Amino acid sequence: MAPPQTGSDRAPATIAVDDQLPDGEATSAVRRAPFSENPEVGARGQRTQQRILDAAQQVFGERGYHRSGIAHITKVAGCSRATFYQYFSGKEDVFRQLTGQVARQLRASTEALSALTDDLDGWRATRAWVGRHADIYERYEPVFHAFQAASDSDEAVAPAAARTAERNVARFRSKVASTTLPPRKLDPVLSLLMECLTRAHETARLLRSAAPDAYPRERVEDALADVMHRTLFGLRADVNVHPPAACRPPTLAFGPVMRDALRRGDTTHELTAAGRRTFTALVDSGRDVFVTRGYHGTRIDDVVVAAGLSHGAFYRYFEGKEQLAQTLAVRAMRNVSTSLIEIPGPAHDGSPDRAALRRWLRRYNATQATEAAMIRVWVDATLEDPTLRADSAAATDWGRRVMTRFLRPRDFGDVDTEAVVMLALLSAFGTRERPAAMTDAAAHIIERGLLGR
Repeated sequence: MAPPQTGSDRAPATIAVDDQLPDGEATSAVRRAPFSENPEVGARGQRTQQRILDAAQQVFGERGYHRSGIAHITKVAGCSRATFYQYFSGKEDVFRQLTGQVARQLRASTEALSALTDDLDGWRATRAWVGRHADIYERYEPVFHAFQAASDSDEAVAPAAARTAERNVARFRSKVASTTLPPRKLDPVLSLLMECLTRAHETARLLRSAAPDAYPRERVEDALADVMHRTLFGLRADVNVHPPAACRPPTLAFGPVMRDALRRGDTTHELTAAGRRTFTALVDSGRDVFVTRGYHGTRIDDVVVAAGLSHGAFYRYFEGKEQLAQTLAVRAMRNVSTSLIEIPGPAHDGSPDRAALRRWLRRYNATQATEAAMIRVWVDATLEDPTLRADSAAATDWGRRVMTRFLRPRDFGDVDTEAVVMLALLSAFGTRERPAAMTDAAAHIIERGLLGR
């Protein structure tokens, strides 16, 4: 199945907010009125502001966006609320400034790109850019994870991130020396590749949490650079193909809780007609509430009110919100799993069946866009539970193995690691409804970047 959706799920290629300034320009640290007649601060004030930002990152990572508050941030930062309010109006303001830092670093990284050419120098430039992106992701991982929750609460976050993403695509395009793709087709391809890049970092880190030695960062970054370079310039065996690892990665197994949930399947056929109506009302309302409020922000009271039912009705079917979220997540995973299994193989001559692939991508997008939000909610719940997190890794590994079987007939390169890249690509593609141009972009990346056609 597609990798469970983490905090950056629905984000554009980058999640950075530009602080309402052109291209995410930096601003000096200032105190907010009415805390000082002279708002400019010196080195000490800048250190205090950064200490609060670092503390916020830690809190967002440990508690998630919705459950983080100013009290948690000031405790970790070792400062008073009054000091906090000298620099920030609230946690929303903190998050915007953190994403502003991400925006500036991503901009600098893309501007540092050398010319992207079809030779080894062009691959090395791509590989260096991928490595810088991974460094930024590693430094700001809690911000990436908290993005969707923050954008749900702050209407300024997503539009600003989209603007930053568009600018990064334009900067990257300006570095491409030559390609057979016209600009109207190149931009969607670059945009989707950038989304895939972030998702691949997340997917690899999740797999490493269960199999630490199986997906070293360097190998994943080589695979990303290979796929990107092949997408732009075609297969070059001596440039953008790396051999597989000496040992294949292990198969990750589900834990007992998820195994039991998957084994049970859909038991609604055992209910009476009235029972099915009640169960369906709880499930439908629960999905809406979870998606709107997030896992930690959802209460059973919210679900029963939305369903127009009593607490007693809820507890006839579920032990608590954890079981409801798991039920919804299992249903979503089954739907996505079915879609992944149906990915079309090559045509009779061994080449990609392009029409079938595009039809499948449209179906997959429709399924994944519907289910992605609920899978994200479930993953939010797993962040604080190592047992559930292991199940997230197992679900991701199942999808990786499906992608490995799809790629293996191509007979070149590091199929096991590039399967992680393909899974990340499909996960990014499926996070929201996509226009025809993005479907074509996904097909192009699969055909040229992954299959080498």
